Amino acid sequence: MLTRRRTFQAIILLIFVFALGAALFSNLQALQRNFLFADEAVYYMMTDSLAQDGDIEYTRQDLIRYYRVFNTDPKGIFLKKAKDGKLYYAKSWAYSLFTAPLVKLFQANGFLVFHSLLLGLILLMGFAYASSANRSALALISIFTFLFGSVAAVYFLWLQPDFFNLFLVFAVLFLWLYKHTRGDSGTEEAARGKLHNFLLSDASDYLACALAGLAVFSKLPNLALMGPLVLFTLVQKRWVKAALKIVIFLAVAVSLFGINQWITGEWNYQGGNRKTFYGQGGYPLEKEHLTFETAQAGVMTSEGYFQRHRYYPRVYLSNLFYYFFGRFSGITWYFFPAIMALILFLARRKRFYQWLLFITLAGEILIFIVLMPDNYAGGGGALANRYFLSIYPLFFFLAPLEVKIKPLTLSWVAASLFIAPILINPLPHSHFPATHAKRLPFKLLPVELTLINNLPTNSHPPANRQSVGIKYAWLYFLDDNFHPRTTSELERHGFWTRGPHKAEMLLKTWYPIKEITFRILNNLRLSNTVTVSFAGETKQVSLGYKAWGSVTFTPRRVFRMNEWIHLYKLSVRAAKGSIPHYEEEDEDERRYLGAWFEVDIVPVYMPD
Repeated sequence: MLTRRRTFQAIILLIFVFALGAALFSNLQALQRNFLFADEAVYYMMTDSLAQDGDIEYTRQDLIRYYRVFNTDPKGIFLKKAKDGKLYYAKSWAYSLFTAPLVKLFQANGFLVFHSLLLGLILLMGFAYASSANRSALALISIFTFLFGSVAAVYFLWLQPDFFNLFLVFAVLFLWLYKHTRGDSGTEEAARGKLHNFLLSDASDYLACALAGLAVFSKLPNLALMGPLVLFTLVQKRWVKAALKIVIFLAVAVSLFGINQWITGEWNYQGGNRKTFYGQGGYPLEKEHLTFETAQAGVMTSEGYFQRHRYYPRVYLSNLFYYFFGRFSGITWYFFPAIMALILFLARRKRFYQWLLFITLAGEILIFIVLMPDNYAGGGGALANRYFLSIYPLFFFLAPLEVKIKPLTLSWVAASLFIAPILINPLPHSHFPATHAKRLPFKLLPVELTLINNLPTNSHPPANRQSVGIKYAWLYFLDDNFHPRTTSELERHGFWTRGPHKAEMLLKTWYPIKEITFRILNNLRLSNTVTVSFAGETKQVSLGYKAWGSVTFTPRRVFRMNEWIHLYKLSVRAAKGSIPHYEEEDEDERRYLGAWFEVDIVPVYMPD
């Protein structure tokens, strides 16, 4: 038994060595297309600043070093101005602190080297936990399915803290639960030495609490982790141990926030005078005339957050549905092992610690969908739901300890149906996170209306927030079945769909619509039918060669997020397509055209 276990541990070691080799010798700049955006940009620069300067202060030298590695701007760096006038990176620096030594040694590849270490540790912990009640082969398949049967492993490649957060939560739960789920013989237990004895001792609980403090500093909703760690001890009536757990957790968390207060003047790294810079016109300190105040930026402070995010109750109820079944963020499609674990938990006999985990994960999910109702998935550049990576480990330990082959098989079947393209080719899907969702089966799934401003499709500028010729109304395209606007007179007012493919869109207005008319132009087909759907109603118009037509709707359905934001689902599809260049001698239009359309909106009222 022990020999077999060591064989599978050797397999994990080989996987780690493979990942480490890829991390050390990959051409990271080329793989990243010499482009870092938002969190990747700010975490790269902050980590490099810690590695080279030993601080999190933003300086001109940081920019110079960045451009020595990457050819394009660090779009989306978050900065805050302290009372002393200095600029600091406005993100948690926990991840950067641990990554910095490896970045010092291996430059940008140090991020992936660090992730390789985390990957190896997660595999070892998961294998050790699952092997207490299962054959070694099933234990290994179980942790493999958890990581590689979901999109979690894709975040190994992202130069930001999501994989680190997954590791922290996984480590906390492992250190706490390992001792409570052992089923091996005493002889084998004794043979494993000091590490095993440590994992069976109270000291492992105290380390778990210290890591929980670090996890909270990295991502505040991880505070929920301390609930089960303390409650479990209180039920055992070990009052001193419970108090020590709280003290250790607070010592780490308060110290980290206190250091942030000491350095930046703010305990909250997302509060204060905080902005995000995308490089339009330059970055602060790049030139003498560019300062924190004069460089073009967006205000991104957490102060006044709840006043800016007041929504109707329907938004939160919808989020609960979208969280599990949404097209771009639903964990059912992207993290099916979590759903399988939930089903097994509900179907089988439950232990007390599992109830604690269930309450914790439910609480964390509610934290995200209630406190971040328009961005619970991690922003428009995220693949699936990146914030879920901090919750995902709870599901691994929620599942019954005894592993069965059928649930593991079902998880891989689900991965094959939904995320196989992502797993096979993760980097392109990371750069273009909406790519997979523009085809079946995702086209059949509901679109997260509440995430209108943070959908992955918004990362394609021609698809995002397109004006429609009237104030306070914009179109958001959900697929590639349209042609981006050109400078022609016709296309300044409307859009061409792509051949006979249905173009799906969302229309956002700051007022309710009384009536909307679609003006439609056919392509070169002598006879064509154009189908338009709007707010749950569908109409058709038959058109001849380059003929015009129109359809009018009185909206039946509207999704209202608050007093201002009104959302409507719509689509336009021509039955036949045309490439004019190949059909008429004097035509030079080489695009595959479907139908051109523009919208004429009659609002119920027009806001000031």
